[in-house]
Amino acid sequence: MAEDPFKNKAEMIATQYMVANLYASMFGERFGVNALEPCRQFSKSLHEHVQGWTIPGLDPALSDHLAAEMQDSIHFQLSLIEELLQAKVEVYKEQQKAQAAGKPGAPKG
Repeated sequence: MAEDPFKNKAEMIATQYMVANLYASMFGERFGVNALEPCRQFSKSLHEHVQGWTIPGLDPALSDHLAAEMQDSIHFQLSLIEELLQAKVEVYKEQQKAQAAGKPGAPKG
């Protein structure tokens, strides 16, 4: 049975989104409205870490190509995490405003 590349790509995108949302939620729950800076620090650290990646056991040119593809994928993932986190931070800010205004039914914490 032949693999369906469209389905494989859709599954990969769904997985990337789910992982990014988990990270965004983790940063959001841990740091609340101040979550963007720790997330950016994490992203910067990971960017620096992956810059020197090589794939042992492969031809150097293939290793460089594969490492570059992996780096691009990680950079995309980090951008998606930050984008999702920005939306969460805005929600947290609105919740804080509602709490400060003493609106009944405003989410707590």
